[in-house]
Amino acid sequence: MTLAIEAVGLQAWVRVNPVTALAGASRGLMLGGPVATPAWHSIAWSIAITVVFAPLAVRRYRHIG
Repeated sequence: MTLAIEAVGLQAWVRVNPVTALAGASRGLMLGGPVATPAWHSIAWSIAITVVFAPLAVRRYRHIG
């Protein structure tokens, strides 16, 4: 795989990574940049992760107990 293809793949991952949204919101708060969009993306990611994994965790917990 060439370096250019790897860079494109990495850039694609960075655009959809929830940590990138959180870092963008934090950077905006500290440096006075845009905050609303990264903050909403962070909130959306948090809700999505909770919606997906909370039922799985509860199901697993009930199965073990």
